[in-house]
This record gives sequence, structure tokens and C-alpha cells, in this order.
Amino acid sequence: MDYTPSRAFQELAHKKRIQSKDHLPKIKVGFIDDSGEETIINISSARNDAGAKAPIIGPLARSLTQETPQTAYIPGLAGLAEVETVLAAPVLHRRAASGEGGSVLRHIILDLAGGSASEETEHRHLSELSSWVSRVLPESQFWVKFDRLRDVSIEALFYTPDMKETGRSVANQRRPLEMAGTGYLQVVQIFAYLLKFKPKLLLIDEPDAHLHPSTQERLIKALEEAAAEFPETKFILSTHSPHLVRAASSLSRVHWMENGHLRADSEDKIRLRMGWGALDKGLILFTEDEDMSYLKSIISQWPDLDRKILLWPTFGHGGIPSGDSLNKLRSSLGIPVFVHRDRDFMSDNDINHWREAKGFARCDIPSWVPSGADIESLFCDPSHIENTMGFDPAEAQVIFQNALASFAEDQVERDFTGALDSAVRSLPIENRSLPGPRWRELGGFGRHTIKGKLLLSAIENEIKIRLRGGPEARRLALLPKLRRPHTGCVIAGDLRSALEVALA
Repeated sequence: MDYTPSRAFQELAHKKRIQSKDHLPKIKVGFIDDSGEETIINISSARNDAGAKAPIIGPLARSLTQETPQTAYIPGLAGLAEVETVLAAPVLHRRAASGEGGSVLRHIILDLAGGSASEETEHRHLSELSSWVSRVLPESQFWVKFDRLRDVSIEALFYTPDMKETGRSVANQRRPLEMAGTGYLQVVQIFAYLLKFKPKLLLIDEPDAHLHPSTQERLIKALEEAAAEFPETKFILSTHSPHLVRAASSLSRVHWMENGHLRADSEDKIRLRMGWGALDKGLILFTEDEDMSYLKSIISQWPDLDRKILLWPTFGHGGIPSGDSLNKLRSSLGIPVFVHRDRDFMSDNDINHWREAKGFARCDIPSWVPSGADIESLFCDPSHIENTMGFDPAEAQVIFQNALASFAEDQVERDFTGALDSAVRSLPIENRSLPGPRWRELGGFGRHTIKGKLLLSAIENEIKIRLRGGPEARRLALLPKLRRPHTGCVIAGDLRSALEVALA
């Protein structure tokens, strides 16, 4: 092998250590040729861990030799070496395959221009490399120069339309290749390796890194075109980019690897989940809140759930999809869905009728509605003020009561009426709460009839009045934590239970 990614080659296997004995773990790679015969490469440790062995068994063994490179690996670049000089072929190949690709890219470009035996003093234009890179990064051009009698290092130049200055020639505007950005260099590396090595198998790791989404889309299309023009080369890409997967045509096959194993999901389902950013998620939670920070902070109380959940805002309860739409999405993606909406002073009976009207009950779509008017109301409890800010219970209660007293009762009732009317407007008249009776049912003016987002702001203002300018003013630094759950004091435990059921 020209290259292994680590001197500790025994650790190359997934979750196992490769060893030398026949019955112990090895890395095994199989290739099936056009006639259906299989060639196996076994990568194992030599006796006493003296090195790595890679015996080849099968009809392709005659082709897989050092003289005929079959694979090229593109790990990406973190930039170019300051200078490069001409290297012997084995050294060049080893560096090209490793994380040292940035130390040989100019050399590979030089080889594309005709090799190192030149005595020319002018830069040579690389038309084929320029053409391929321009399919991704339009109108890119490249030049290289190495005079074996005069030069110590290889000089490579590039040009893009962004460099254009009126009245100056291209020759005076091109720049050294090491000044190009990381994403730009990776695109150059991909096509330089393809044109230089023309491998049977080209492995490209995360080609979307450092590229704008629109550039990622052009990249996958260019690679599909390259696959058609270089039919002897198979391209394998690893990516986490939904833009890359979404832009890939039916010519590209998409596979999902998880924990070292191939998932059996269909390509269409994988593409859809990547498009939603839900490939590694276990549930999509649709929330009416545009500001998802409160919901995120609540779910972050439970790390085991947090990493499984994708939040998707609908920008108001009117944007929450119907049960039929969510059911179709659930079937298409193969992933559970869940809905959050604010209560907006509705009764449990109102909520049940709303669920029926949306088709949630019929389609078995789980949902959660906070006990207060909105999700912010969960952060307004005096005990939360006490635990977060370090007040004693009596102080926390005084702050809470002062915050309530800062509201005008008649204005609160008008806001209450408007919010409830808006929330139940879509329900049949006979199935909706009326503002007057509902106001009295909730006890009239108080914490249950004020929007949580307004009450929370009033509480914060009272805390500022109490602490500012006093000996305990330093506690104001804790104020942002009032909008997050406090350690040891769980908020919205009923949401956790509902999410666990939905994920089961």
C-alpha cells in the first residue's frame, strides 16, 4: 500500500483491532468484476505487528499492482505548502494519498502540464484542468512553471473573474495558487487527481467542505459529468451535505452508513431526509414558535432526546400542517412527527376539538400544548425565579407579585379576549370557549390570563429594579438564565413523557 492514515495501522478496522492470525479480525474488501468473479483484499497485521499486509486473491490480482494505481483518495486540503519541489514518484504518490496532499498539489498540476523535464521559462496554461474546475467555479484558469535548470520550487498560478481589474491583462492579475481559499483548492485537487491518476476508484471525502450551497450543487453535477466522460473511474463520495444529495441526479446512487453498517432505506427516503436535515434524527417536532430558543432550552434538559429531535418552525399556529400532510410526510421520511402549539388560553376541550379539526386524532399525530398560555409561561413560576436568581422564597414571591401588579387589568382582559378569539376562530361555535366564561374559569386577572412572554419580561424588569445599584447588583449577570431551565428543577416534564412515547 502507498498509504495508511496512521502508523497505528492495527486500529484501522471499525471498533476492532486487526491482527495477523487467520481467525482474528481483518479488514476485507471485495470487488466483483463484469464476469461475476470476486477479488478479495485482506488487510491484516504482519507477524509481531511489523507492518501491514494486503494480499490480493482473485482475477484482479494481476491488475492491482504498484505500477498501475487503481485508487485515488482525496482527503481535502487545509491549504498549500509554502513551496514545493519535484519529488520521486513513490514519494509523490504517498503524499498525494495522505493528509499531505497540500504539499504536492502543484507537483500534480505540473505533471498535467507535461512533467518536470521542461526547460521553458514561461508559465504553461492548463486548459483541461481549467475546463473541469470552471464547471464548478466558473471561468477559472491555471498556469504552472518549473524550469529544471533554474527553478528550485514549482510555481502555480490561478485566475478567476473576481480578480478582474479594468485596464490590466490577465497575466498581471493572476495570483499564486497558495492564495486560493480552502474550498477552491479542494475542487482543484479533485479534478487534478482525476486527470493525473485516472484511477479505477476515486474516493472523495466531504467535497462540500468550505463550499457555498450553490457551489456544492455545481460540484455534484460536474462529478456526474466526469463519471460519464471517465467511464473507467468509479466515484465514491462521503458527505453530510443535504445540498449535495438534493442536487444529485438519478445517475448517482445514495447510500446511508450508520455506525459502520449500511442502512436498508430507499434512495428516495434518504434524499428526502437529507433535504430536511433529518438523516440522523429520530423525530421532527413542528413548533408554531419562530423563536425556538425556549423550546430548545427545555429539550436540552434531556440530552438523550435532544440529539434525536429536529425542530421545524411553522411561524404561527396557522402554519402547522394538517394531520393528513404530516401523515404523508411521516410515511415518506420514515420518521415520527410531533407538534407543539401554544395554548393561547384555550381549555382542554378546545384543544381536543382543535386536534380533531386538524386531523391529528384521526391520523394519530401526537402533540403537546403547555399548561400556561404559551411556552414562556413555564419560566414565570416563583420557584424558578428563586432557584435561578438565588432569592429566598419570600423575595421571589414579592418579585412575582410586583410583576403582576405592573399590568393594567382592563388591558390584560382585552388582550386575553383577542388571543382566545383568534385561537378558537377555526372551531365550530358550539365547540369553542367564550372569553367571558373562560376568563372567570381561569380566576380572572392573574398569571393564568397574562401571556407568558409579557409576564416574563415584567419579572425581569422587577429583578433589575430590585438589584440595580445595590450591593447584590452582580446577580444581574444571572438574568439571562431566567429564560432557561435551572439545573435540578425540571420544566415541562409532561413534554418529555410525550416525546418518549412518540419516539418509542
